[in-house]
Amino acid sequence: MSLAEVKDLTLYCQPIYRVTGVDQAQVVDYELLLRQTNGQAVAVEQLNYWMSVAERRKQMRAWVISELETFFDAHPEVILNLNIDPWQFIYPDSWDYLNELQRLNKQLHLEITERNSAGTKLPHFTDLLDNLKQREFVVSLDDVGSGYNSLQTVLNNSQYLDRIKFSLLIFGQKDHSSEILFAQAWQDLACRRGLEMVVEGVECPCLVEELIQCHCQLQQGFYWQKPLPLRAITSKIHS
Repeated sequence: MSLAEVKDLTLYCQPIYRVTGVDQAQVVDYELLLRQTNGQAVAVEQLNYWMSVAERRKQMRAWVISELETFFDAHPEVILNLNIDPWQFIYPDSWDYLNELQRLNKQLHLEITERNSAGTKLPHFTDLLDNLKQREFVVSLDDVGSGYNSLQTVLNNSQYLDRIKFSLLIFGQKDHSSEILFAQAWQDLACRRGLEMVVEGVECPCLVEELIQCHCQLQQGFYWQKPLPLRAITSKIHS
């Protein structure tokens, strides 16, 4: 599968850090992001173009797998987290995609996003998570506390999860005290359920310090690193 066939898309990544100080952090793994070649987010219309027709889905997925295989061959120590939208499973061939991804599961973890299409009939969520665990994927739940990925969803399905992710971006840089309280509450719940918890949207040093005090050591955000092309992280790994 050549890049020419998927010429308008590329793969970016953003690191997740284990933080012990404002200037003391170590990369744990990376979130994998689908981007336009100019680095901008993929528009819904563009994603629908690739996902709405079986042959185009097959092309895009083959390209993703090819890119991952090339990267993992060069970097056997790096873990990437691939976003999966539950609505994708309205397409039966999504299970074929998972079958192909499964052989990469030592380095490829899955992150279940919150962005579901309104009105779309989804597979039973617990059954989906159970299937992923049977395939021995490490599974994260993104944007907990938002939309479908509610507190109840976490409580009902924590046995299938390895990590939850809570985003500060929902607060829009307002009500600082509340965002810290919510982060601490999710961290406490994660600890009780034996899960990791990542705080997303960390954008300033004051947040870093307060989150450390709340034992929120796994952090992701522009303060630490903006998303960068997947192929550009080699120097980051070895720096």
